Amino acid sequence: MKKLALATCFNYDASPEFWADAVKAGFTDAEIDTHGAMTDPDDIIAEAASAYEALKAGGLVPSSLHLPFSHYWDVSQNDDAIREEVLCKQEKIIRWMGEHGITYAILHPSAEPIDDSDRPSRIVHSTESIARLGKTAAACGVIVAVEDLPRTCLGNCADELLKIIGDQDSVRICFDVNHLLKESHKDFVAKAGKYIVTTHLSDYDFVDERHWMPGEGDIDWKELRKLLEDVGYEGRWLFEITAEKCAPSFGRAATAKEVADRFCEVIG
Repeated sequence: MKKLALATCFNYDASPEFWADAVKAGFTDAEIDTHGAMTDPDDIIAEAASAYEALKAGGLVPSSLHLPFSHYWDVSQNDDAIREEVLCKQEKIIRWMGEHGITYAILHPSAEPIDDSDRPSRIVHSTESIARLGKTAAACGVIVAVEDLPRTCLGNCADELLKIIGDQDSVRICFDVNHLLKESHKDFVAKAGKYIVTTHLSDYDFVDERHWMPGEGDIDWKELRKLLEDVGYEGRWLFEITAEKCAPSFGRAATAKEVADRFCEVIG
């Protein structure tokens, strides 16, 4: 079994003791989530620093940070001045990551909705923005992991996502397995698998993203494991779920141990 990891959205207010229990359950790594409602990078960094210290104190390695996402933080937006402001702020966060040894900067290639008429220009802007962030990341020892997204977002299929990420070694893919609505996991991994460096794991019903615990939806987890192993994936199995909402069949919040146990059960 590869490294198990949790995103801090599992419990935003978790103490070092909470994360220590996650370590006992088999988790080794963590992803720091940030709030897109904030627009000041110093506020984002302060929030990230607090989570970083709690995770380290609990025994987890903060090996990724989810860059803020919202309409404000959209790196594909058509307004050049606003996009430049956003990129400068994202770069400041990436530099902080580099100073703290955080490897992966998870990035949404757009917000939504995106009209078909706007899609070509938004793809150009997202591609240019990601290329720039990739150069900044490379200088800091960071990898920008661009996430596949659902619905009308950019990167909602492998072909579009590959076009957006370009050919920099410092730009790769974060595979969110509950975001695919236009193609199968098999088709996505066949095309994009060699670029996947990390994951966002959760279950869903193939109708929309749900961020449920494995086994609560319709993903064939044994097949997914084989697909990733067949393309040589050696990264983290990172769960992006919220404890209170991840297990509809429970009717209550799940614990880190329950997530790990369920994953081991369904993965085979």
